[in-house]
Parts: sequence; structure tokens; C-alpha cells
Amino acid sequence: MSGVTVIGCVQADVLMSPVTDLPPAGGTLLTDEASIRVGGAGANTALALVETGMDVRLMGCVGDDQVGQWMRESLAPWGLADELIVTASGPSGLTVALESARRDRTFLTYLGVNADWTAAMIPADALHTANLLLCDYFVAPGFHGAAAEDLLATARAHGARTFFDTAWDPAGFPESTRIEVAHLLGGVDVFLPNEAEACALAEESEAGTAAEKLQATSGGWIVVKLGARGCLAAGPSGARFEAAAPAVSVVDTTGAGDAFNAGLIHALSHGAQWPDALAAATGFASAVVARPSHERFRMPSLDDSA
Repeated sequence: MSGVTVIGCVQADVLMSPVTDLPPAGGTLLTDEASIRVGGAGANTALALVETGMDVRLMGCVGDDQVGQWMRESLAPWGLADELIVTASGPSGLTVALESARRDRTFLTYLGVNADWTAAMIPADALHTANLLLCDYFVAPGFHGAAAEDLLATARAHGARTFFDTAWDPAGFPESTRIEVAHLLGGVDVFLPNEAEACALAEESEAGTAAEKLQATSGGWIVVKLGARGCLAAGPSGARFEAAAPAVSVVDTTGAGDAFNAGLIHALSHGAQWPDALAAATGFASAVVARPSHERFRMPSLDDSA
């Protein structure tokens, strides 16, 4: 087995920039840039993995509506549409991403059918894979707690390396959430928070200290994404590595962490050692954020090797 199964949200992303502050009540703000594309961490990572040449199965849920049909049509050429759950239980999910050079991105997310999507809808054979990524945890309520634990444990039992990315908790990581995630980390080989998420989960103010604290809970690898500063990783036996991000002209940062995850999964699955894998993931994510929003990912050519 050399492929990867991605379990995560598939939704429409509406990106607008620059939006540093919202207009006052009743006001209007004109933006310079806007784009609409298939998004969600599940779709973003799967598209990036296809670009690397890996065999990818995408598990997600869309509505039986125009948005859902458009997303399936967009994903079909990449081989990512066939296993999506299509349901008439509600509209497809949607996120509005507000970007600005003067602050970090913020997101407005409507769960849509993702609110009713459950782990029971995942086909059993999807967990027979070399790599499993469970992402978008906090915007997929049906995968919380025991459901996620079972998916991770089953995949591991079939020999998979397990990757986990929670995304930001809309509730702000209260104690109950920190305990819940800590419990799940025992079944995770590679945990992939960004800096804010890692610090919130570990109740630390510095990313390196947070990574080490989370690693002590997990026993596996903690890889903290640092945006333009690259990444750092803490692993078993006190292993600690860092990788700087190459300088690029950034066009669109939404989905940068998803591209990083894809680059890391690809590198590790092809035998890269940790320092090289981190450098490869950081380089791949940097290349992606330098591309226009409408040309986010690139279909691999027949000459590309996996």
C-alpha cells in the first residue's frame, strides 16, 4: 500500500482581500481581490497530494445542490469526486476567508451538510491505506471523540501512518477540548497544528515548548506550522528539527497548511528522513502560496514520478 486516504471537509471557499477590518454596521467595504474555489482542508490537501503524484482517496460530504455539483465537477478531473457523499440533508458547506497583509487570515464558516456527516459514512476499505489524514476535526462534529479514535485505531491496525490536523477550535480550546484532543493524540503518528493551535492546546506561549509538551502526550511526532517562518518538529527520544521557509512572493495564503501537510505526507511516504521531509513540505507549501488563487494546484504530467 502506498496511497493516502484523506478524511476532511469539502466546501466552497470564497476568498476576499484585503480585509483588515470589517466595515461598520450598514457600511460597505470594497475589496481588490476575490475568488471562489473548491476548498476545505480535505479537498485542499487531496488536490495537493494529487499534484505530488500520490494515489489519493478523498472522503468528504457535499450537498445535493448547485454548489455541490460544481465542486464534484471541479474535483472529477483530479479523480477526487467519486467517493464523496452527496446528501439532500442540507446545503453544501461554505467558508469566507478574509485576508490582509496587515493581519492573519480570519474565516467565516457555514457547516452545511458537514454538520450531519458522520464517521459511519466512511467505507471500511478506505482505512486500508498506507497513510490516513484526518483533518478539519472542529468543523466535522460527527467525527469528534470516539469516532475519530476508532478511525485512527482501525487505520493503524491495517498498517497506516496516521496524520491528524484539528484546525482552529471555534470554541477557543476550552479545557474539555484540550483533554479530548490529548486523548486522541495517543493514536496519532504525526500531529499537524499551526502555531496558534499548538500553543492553545498546550497552554504555552512558545511554539517549541508547546510542541515538546504535546509530544510527551502523544509519543509520536508533533509538527508545528509557523507560516512564513517555516516549521518545527518534536519527536520521540528528544528529536527536534526546524525548517525555514524559502522566500517567495506570497499571493494567497489560504490552504498553505494543507499544502504543507500534503508535502510532508508525500515526503515521508517516499522514505525521506525527517529533516528532508520538513524541508520538502515547507518548500512545497511556499510554492503553492505563490500561485494565483485560480491556479492553486497543478495536475501532474505523465512524466512526473510519484
